[in-house]
Amino acid sequence: MRAPALALLLFLAGCVSDGRSLAPRVHDAAAVRAEMGAPAEVLKAPHGGEVWFYPRGRVGRETWRAEIGLDGKLVRGVEQVLDEKNFDRILDGKTTREELRLMLGPPVQEWIGVNGWEVIWDYPYRWAQMPWMLHVGIDQKGVVTSQFRRNDLNAAADRL
Repeated sequence: MRAPALALLLFLAGCVSDGRSLAPRVHDAAAVRAEMGAPAEVLKAPHGGEVWFYPRGRVGRETWRAEIGLDGKLVRGVEQVLDEKNFDRILDGKTTREELRLMLGPPVQEWIGVNGWEVIWDYPYRWAQMPWMLHVGIDQKGVVTSQFRRNDLNAAADRL
């Protein structure tokens, strides 16, 4: 009885890898898929390759990004993109919907703002070991209008 339970545990542990052991220009797309599983979203990269996203953690508070080059190799190390460094790259009035999606991957939720014309993308994340939420507003032309970061201490999903 213990052997099947151990096998299941090892299998599940492999399913949630964050890919940090994968080396750029050494590992290819097949190695990324074997290590991390199927991506939740695949986008076309500006250089012609692909960008793969892997939301992980409680309610998707981590999203890992793997960029695959035209040669099928990992372009840079797999990185966690839901952090302040990447959020600071989002420029109101300049960053487009497509650029935002390539930076952060799929939002956990999309809704219409109270003004009725702005679409809001929500990205839950962790900062200083606490749950936070990034809200990004996008206008009808597909350009970021605003962003707002708030502590998400009352997030019901984090208490499950």
